[in-house]
Amino acid sequence: MNARLNNQLAPIEVLSEGRRYQRFVKEGAAAITFRGLTVTGNLVNLSVSGVLANFSSKDSLPGIFEEVNIHLEAAGQDNILELHGTVVRIQVPREYEKQDLIEIAVNFVDLHPAAKHGLQKLIKYLLVKAIRYK
Repeated sequence: MNARLNNQLAPIEVLSEGRRYQRFVKEGAAAITFRGLTVTGNLVNLSVSGVLANFSSKDSLPGIFEEVNIHLEAAGQDNILELHGTVVRIQVPREYEKQDLIEIAVNFVDLHPAAKHGLQKLIKYLLVKAIRYK
């Protein structure tokens, strides 16, 4: 666990940008496991189809199209998710002051019913929270 986790609650910003699913900007912890390695970082945003998180560029990281397991902690202990997905994008964050970070986008695949339920529960919670902030 090399990256510092940020579990603080932050205002939710709903992003759509012409995307199929809404994305929720949320501070939270993210960890990905691949090839027997686990790296930790911070959640950038989340949707029903995937997640974007940032990790230290000094860590060993998965490659594009690599399958990973994702552990998310968002909005408190009631919303801890274990998901499975494929890395679809690796990029440098837009903020210049975070040059030592790499953002990794993962699309969810083959989610078990319990994982789907947990994700739906978290998205519903974030939707209600987003409406309250507007």
